[in-house]
Amino acid sequence: MRILNLDGLYFTETFRKLGHDVLTLGPFAACDIQLEKTLPLSELIALLQSRKFNPDLVVWGDICRPPSVLGIESLPAVTIGYSIDQYCNPWHTPYAAAFDLMLVAQKDYLPGFIEANPGYELEWQPLFCHSHKDKDFRKERDIPVSFVGTVTGSINKKRKQFLDEFKQTQPVFVTQGNYVPIYNRSQIVVNQSAVGELNFRIFEAMACGAAVVTEDTTNGLHDLFTDGEDILLYPRGNPKAAAAVARKALTDPEKLMELAARGRRKVVNNHSSLIRAKYILKRATDIISSGPTWRKRNPKAARRTLGYTYTMLAVDEENNLPTDMRNYYATVGQKMITEAT
Repeated sequence: MRILNLDGLYFTETFRKLGHDVLTLGPFAACDIQLEKTLPLSELIALLQSRKFNPDLVVWGDICRPPSVLGIESLPAVTIGYSIDQYCNPWHTPYAAAFDLMLVAQKDYLPGFIEANPGYELEWQPLFCHSHKDKDFRKERDIPVSFVGTVTGSINKKRKQFLDEFKQTQPVFVTQGNYVPIYNRSQIVVNQSAVGELNFRIFEAMACGAAVVTEDTTNGLHDLFTDGEDILLYPRGNPKAAAAVARKALTDPEKLMELAARGRRKVVNNHSSLIRAKYILKRATDIISSGPTWRKRNPKAARRTLGYTYTMLAVDEENNLPTDMRNYYATVGQKMITEAT
């Protein structure tokens, strides 16, 4: 299968290992074609023609930025999107109109997608570990508790306060950057989220063999894991309780190691990029054989809804877009709405 991958590179390595021809476009240097500006449909088509690349499947991965390529709702290929951070990107909801299937990582947001987008294919697919790098290398676990991630300057305004209060009763090693070596040395990885979402840290830390202490929240947490069996939970927003859970777990290293091993097996067997990539390929095959999807049966409605997406991007002050980009999205959005009316 020829796969055009846009923005997030979550599955490209796996797609290629499974024998598929993949072309990646996005803002990153690791992309086959690094984009320095938003690419309209006409330029995308010209680019694909110059490469003699006629995709069977287009996969868009959420990177918490506006889409790098516009107009994919007009392509004949199957289109599948993966929305990860819905809580800080409300434009994802109308953006589902661009896809034959939109996968939603945060379970609690799925009903809102369904209510706003009758007729679209929408499914809950939780996040995952990265099969090619998130591994347990059997290192000595000489770090009792760690946290790897952005603290100061994070969109999660409560994170620094949480970690500061956690440290008052339980030491925690805090750093940024490559998490794999740190998680491989950690007995426990403490996790905290912005709005109760299930973030990548949960799956990554488990896959690296660390026990995860995370907040008791929703978004499918209890569908995936069991407190005291493969994960350890604390009341959301309570760093002192989180520290107490970690401190108690450290008093029984053997039991903690067994819990971590169960968590790792569950994630590796059920929630890896390999599992998600295979599922995307299966659903693409299903869609190809099932006949025209909502997007293809209702092209005007799809484009009108996409026009609302770009209008939202133009007026949303939280996304920190420069003025020229806001004007661009406003112009594109209004044009699409007018033409589809």
